[in-house]
Amino acid sequence: MADRGPIARFCVRRFLYPLQALLIGSLYYSVRALPLAAGTAITSLMFRKIGRRMRVARVAEQNVRRVFPELDDAEVDDLLDKIWGNLGQGAAEFSHLDRFTVNEPDSRVELVGAEHLTAMQESSKAGIVFSAHMGNWELGARVVGQTGLPLGQIYRGADNPFIDRLFKNARSSENTTLIPKGREGAAKMLRLMRDGLHFGAMMDQKLNEGVPIPFFGHDAMTATAPVEIALRTGGSIVPVRCIRYPGSRFRIEISPPLEIERTDDRKADAIKVLGQINGIIEDWIREYPEQWFWLHRRWPKE
Repeated sequence: MADRGPIARFCVRRFLYPLQALLIGSLYYSVRALPLAAGTAITSLMFRKIGRRMRVARVAEQNVRRVFPELDDAEVDDLLDKIWGNLGQGAAEFSHLDRFTVNEPDSRVELVGAEHLTAMQESSKAGIVFSAHMGNWELGARVVGQTGLPLGQIYRGADNPFIDRLFKNARSSENTTLIPKGREGAAKMLRLMRDGLHFGAMMDQKLNEGVPIPFFGHDAMTATAPVEIALRTGGSIVPVRCIRYPGSRFRIEISPPLEIERTDDRKADAIKVLGQINGIIEDWIREYPEQWFWLHRRWPKE
């Protein structure tokens, strides 16, 4: 709102923000009141019908064609339909996040590889748990916190403070520290990691800064800070992915820490590790392409 005049800013804060909050809050609590199966069916259909008509749908299609040039038009259309369906299901599940449990008799979530997080917890060296926007990434982050691993997470806050509070409350969980994105957040992350707090990082996000690292054969700006800090502390860098199965059931896979060759050139080491990370995320996407968030402008315009 920096380019708006004082009257416009007042109107946005006084009228538009409360109206937006009323709309989003009503949708959130309406879906939360529904059985999960009904909520996901409704939002999946909505996203399939409405999402395909939004401007951002063009970004998704461009990304799919860039990554999978071998697909014909019908195959692209089918994949895009599944992508929007996955996003719709995730939107409904977001309002039920606190109701998902792990490895219990009636649990919808299976956790595999928890021993790697236990090893991190027993270490005094701050490490990185990295993932991608796949399956239900909000759930994946929450489940890691449920294992008992103290974890810091950078998040992008909503401009609307009422909606930001709603989303932050939905995302908050035991053992998790949420830190807003930005310079202050980055400084806080560095401070907490120096004190031994592990961090969760989504390594597939669009960035305007960073270093260009190949991603599906095209350079994509990739953040170096989380990896550089982990290299400095000597902590582990652990891959985590969330896989969706029918009926809002999930498998959270914790893989062994990356094997890293550390040298005196930390910057070069970080770039090499980022190449590993992008390669792992590529493999995840190839296996479950319908479950990735294709709406990011992940690559600069060529």
